[in-house]
Amino acid sequence: MNGTEPTVTLITPVYDQAEYLKEYIACVRDQTWRPLQVIFVDDGSEDGSGELLDEAAEEASDGLMIKVIRTEHKGQAHAFNLALAEAEGEFLAWCDADDLMTAGSIEKKVRYLLQHTGEGMVRTNGELFDMDAGEVTGEYAKADDKGSRMIFDDLLYDRTYCYSGAYMIRTDLLFECYPDKRIPESDEGQNLQLLLPPSSRSTCGYIDEKLHTYRQHSGSHSQRERTYTEALERITNFTKLRLELIDRCRCDAEKYTQAVMKIEESSRRSLLKAAAEKARGRKSS
Repeated sequence: MNGTEPTVTLITPVYDQAEYLKEYIACVRDQTWRPLQVIFVDDGSEDGSGELLDEAAEEASDGLMIKVIRTEHKGQAHAFNLALAEAEGEFLAWCDADDLMTAGSIEKKVRYLLQHTGEGMVRTNGELFDMDAGEVTGEYAKADDKGSRMIFDDLLYDRTYCYSGAYMIRTDLLFECYPDKRIPESDEGQNLQLLLPPSSRSTCGYIDEKLHTYRQHSGSHSQRERTYTEALERITNFTKLRLELIDRCRCDAEKYTQAVMKIEESSRRSLLKAAAEKARGRKSS
């Protein structure tokens, strides 16, 4: 690679993830693409994560630029917005600090987008790794995912995966959806915000290689067990988020607003059914 190659920005919010950071920082350093701008946002960590990030920034060289932003704890989407304001890359990737990428993960996605100029996004396959059991439990892509380029409906209806490190997007496409360079801030993360509006404007390419590993563990936000009230609140939060995102999408707003309300209704029924079955199981034991 030479100095004419486009810059990629990689954003990673970090909150009390020192346990996983050394491995993650190592996989960032191993990325074969340069120039690579990496923006870590320390979201109020209290476990030593900040010190590890500072060390990584000091040691960065040879086309790897690491910036550390600090903020009080306000969640992933807020942290991501702080990073977006500093993003300089033509292409944007993001990954959680407790996940891993193969060394060629970023480069292969960039090469795809450079070769397929009509597509604004690309995603790859990946594997699910259960850290508690110490084993791979599955992969991201099903047969339908591998052949799909129009993924807007699949994302909206939660029929496909949206693991962060599997995707890359043209920065201009994202900022076309968000001219203020700010995604809606929600307790449910940032992936749907980053993917849904762009997918209403562009096709998404696919690379059939497992270039990302989602490490499942009991301490993660998405994996922790929730009470009925917490699960119900999460359904409500996702409904609010989807409705807000529809305003940013190129779609039939009335049609998809009705669809979102049906999703909420179905999710509430499923939650109630699961709670009832769990209660019956406790009574019979």
